Amino acid sequence: MADLEALKEEYIDHMMNPRNYGKIESPDATGIGKNPHNNEMVEIYLKLEGDVIREIKFMAIGCMSTIVTGSIFTDMLVGETIAEGESVAEEFIANLVNAPEEQRACGEMVAKAFLAALVNLEHRRSGKEEDAYTLIISGDCITDEEE
Repeated sequence: MADLEALKEEYIDHMMNPRNYGKIESPDATGIGKNPHNNEMVEIYLKLEGDVIREIKFMAIGCMSTIVTGSIFTDMLVGETIAEGESVAEEFIANLVNAPEEQRACGEMVAKAFLAALVNLEHRRSGKEEDAYTLIISGDCITDEEE
């Protein structure tokens, strides 16, 4: 029960004090995770030192679950390499399979925004001029209340 209480406290802390929320001026990469069903989206900005994520920020048009997920997810990636971040994002998406549909969509939006930033980084490094790259999520977060 103590673990559940600690998780609740961490969730509330991230809800009340989101980490890494905002925009990075002149980022090295920008990615967007978008829900086409309700136009919610997450934008992630990366500042790198070589292949290490020195700064990561996000902005979102979405529900509180999206903000909390973005806060927790970006907190995990500061100081990690691009490859480690990609692995975390893929594992994060894989672990969403058992989550309720709304949380699954919110989490996927955050992780896909990060993966889109990595595509944007690759494009920029190969000389392509591109402000951001967008990935669309596979589900939606339409709840019974909205039907």
